[in-house]
Amino acid sequence: MLRVFVTVAVMVAFTVALIVVALVPSQWPVVIWAGVVLAGVLFERARYGAARERPVGGDWRETAERFIDDASGKVMVVWVSPSSGERRYVADGERINALANELQ
Repeated sequence: MLRVFVTVAVMVAFTVALIVVALVPSQWPVVIWAGVVLAGVLFERARYGAARERPVGGDWRETAERFIDDASGKVMVVWVSPSSGERRYVADGERINALANELQ
């Protein structure tokens, strides 16, 4: 939820910056800074936020780490590459009732 809010807020800020520059051309650095922040937010969403397919090849290992994704309600499995330290989150396909988990 916070990730969606931040993305929308940065997109709105970038749009406002474009309007400001159209009215006052000397304020062009505002567009550059808003563009850098927007690029960073979009990169973060693409690089770290998305669930991926099960990794193939390389030295990927499935860990015992599991968690429930708030957005989808699915169990996520963590895979790690020991050589690079990269972590990938793969949907297990199993939907879990969040209320039942809170009761345990």
